[in-house]
Amino acid sequence: MKKRLLPLLLLSISLQGFSQNDSSKTNVPIIIESDTIVIGNMIIVKKASEQNEYNNRRNRNRSMPYGTVINIKNGKIGKDTFLSVNDDTIKVGRINIIKSQEGANKKDWEAMVENGDFDNTHITIERAPKKLKNVNTNWFSFDLGYANYRDESEQMVYLMIYPGLPYNKYWVNSNSLKLDNRKSSNFNIWIVQQKLNVYQHKINLKYGVGFEMFNFRFEQPVSFRNEPGKTVYMDDVNFTKNKLFVKYLTVPVQLNFQPNPNSRKGFYASIGLSAGYLVDSRNKQISAERGKQKYDGNFELNNWRFATIGELGIGGIRLYGSYGSINLFDKNQSHFSLFPYSLGLRFSNF
Repeated sequence: MKKRLLPLLLLSISLQGFSQNDSSKTNVPIIIESDTIVIGNMIIVKKASEQNEYNNRRNRNRSMPYGTVINIKNGKIGKDTFLSVNDDTIKVGRINIIKSQEGANKKDWEAMVENGDFDNTHITIERAPKKLKNVNTNWFSFDLGYANYRDESEQMVYLMIYPGLPYNKYWVNSNSLKLDNRKSSNFNIWIVQQKLNVYQHKINLKYGVGFEMFNFRFEQPVSFRNEPGKTVYMDDVNFTKNKLFVKYLTVPVQLNFQPNPNSRKGFYASIGLSAGYLVDSRNKQISAERGKQKYDGNFELNNWRFATIGELGIGGIRLYGSYGSINLFDKNQSHFSLFPYSLGLRFSNF
């Protein structure tokens, strides 16, 4: 079918003198039906009723068109047709016709059309750009990154007096909550995310819902309990593992910028805010004296988390970041002032 229709395109080009032109380029409206091709305001109609008669005649005159009527409106091809012609290539829309330039196989366009000789000619049809959706949905993506917090606590932030022991043993200050930077982490699971087209798919609104999880690994033997008067204190055990785990149900909203939405290898960036609610927290500890222990509780943590969030990407490589805008702890119950942040890789389709 391609080799029957494409000579007609070439014939129409030669009729208009385009075989002598170097180039002429504009937009390409191409409509293909079972018996009609419309390219701009050029119409090619296959006449099925004359096909048998044509088959009988074609052996007597090899240069005749393939039983097809070519109608060029107003005697010319309009400016809305994309057309490019050079010595070895004709491009009409997404159709590329490349003829051989080697020795005896070298031909001119006019002779090829008149003789119907398309041997040693390469014909391709480029894939149409994927139609972009106004709403895209992505299920179950995740983040993996590094976590820490900015400490704005006063030098001595907590004093615990425990009956029967020297009270200074349980002092907790900002240095007591320093993290093991190699092992503190952030892991997020996004149940669903959507991207809504705002302007030409270059500006989008991204939103979703999922869980943010932080693992804060402490260098010092600090312990968290839900006991009255003994919430955060310095313990007398050397822990091989000591972490505070916090989990939030989070809704992020971002404004996304994507200069080239048709390219999977293009650059994109997003910036926005997230709001989360504390759904789980625990202090997990491992030591030779006590073995493995887990303590669940609120530990005077703030029930809410608000953060500034962003992401950068080129192709399939995606980076994310978040910075907490409110205290990790409840300021009305605790004197700690810690503002968590995270940075890492995002594994997502957009």
